[in-house]
Amino acid sequence: MTRAEGERRALLIVDDERETLKALRRELRRDYEVLTAESAEEGHALLRERSIPVVLSDQRMPGMTGTEFYAAVKSEFPDTVRLLMTAYADTSAAIQAINDGGVYRFISKPWDPPALAGVVRDAFSQHERLSDRKRLVSRLEESAEALRRENQQLAEVSQRGRELMGIAAHDLRNPIAAIQWFSTMQLGGAFAGREEARRHLLKIQSNAEFALQLLEDLLDITTLEHGGVALRAQDADLGGLIASAVSLNEHGAGRKGIAMAVDVPADLPRVRCDVERIEQVLSNLLSNAFKFSHPGTTVTVRARRLGAAVEVMIEDQGLGIRPEEISGLFLKFRRTSTQTTGGEKSTGLGLSICKNLVERHGGTIRVESELGRGTRVFFTLPLEAERSS
Repeated sequence: MTRAEGERRALLIVDDERETLKALRRELRRDYEVLTAESAEEGHALLRERSIPVVLSDQRMPGMTGTEFYAAVKSEFPDTVRLLMTAYADTSAAIQAINDGGVYRFISKPWDPPALAGVVRDAFSQHERLSDRKRLVSRLEESAEALRRENQQLAEVSQRGRELMGIAAHDLRNPIAAIQWFSTMQLGGAFAGREEARRHLLKIQSNAEFALQLLEDLLDITTLEHGGVALRAQDADLGGLIASAVSLNEHGAGRKGIAMAVDVPADLPRVRCDVERIEQVLSNLLSNAFKFSHPGTTVTVRARRLGAAVEVMIEDQGLGIRPEEISGLFLKFRRTSTQTTGGEKSTGLGLSICKNLVERHGGTIRVESELGRGTRVFFTLPLEAERSS
């Protein structure tokens, strides 16, 4: 069931400490309908009363721990995305929870507010992706049934292929998530002073993050290409979306010493779009710009009205792209001869996803680049008035 326009998404927080519940509610109530429970039993009762997409539970609670609570509700509410708040001392319990597939992400305690907001936002996006994929699977199964009546053998082959893909995706995600979680914890703890071990753990973390991103991109592009994504369009302030995307990506720019500049007029017209999907486009394009830029350069985001649309441009001062390679940039798994400046990896799917999402909004996307001078990516979105006419 898709979320109606303007409907606030429900987030359940379970913690036996009232002050912690109050603090978390203050931080998250602007974006979500925050429900609170002071025990696992109370949280379970709330889950039975209404549909709740995301639950955030503390690990250490009297009577029933967070992992025990999730184990108890996992089969009853399989579509609910589960987050675990835990301290370093609870490493083994959190690793077990990830391996069991009961927990999507962890949040360290005490929490960092921007990191907390990002993890919760990712959890809601994951819930929506799972819902999109569930609808896609349902439609595929209906189509398979029609084909089965005409050609049983072909339908069986198709069904086995879908089952194998689902099993592979499910089995791959949990161990990779465990590697990422474990390496992150160790980097902040026991191995912090051992440089060789730290380098190895950084490699583990980097490869795990890349594998997770590749898996998410594969699932995204498959769902998009088969029409399994229903855009949740709403009247939106594109300037605000740009500011939010820039803020979320400041850390990535800062790690490479890259400056960010924004040039958005105050009277930029509003657009009608799926806010989270356009934020995904902006983040993908900014991430690409960072990968191919040297420290000390600037990535600029500009926006302007262009006829019956709004045009957004993301410009870097990076390595640029050969002219003969530009036409293939939006193809799946297409990579150019230009190498990233920091050894970053690319899935080869980000631009293809961006193109699909922009075009589903009725917009266009294109690239201009000069080898050695930088790259500019432009995309447009129709004005709200044009979409409504």
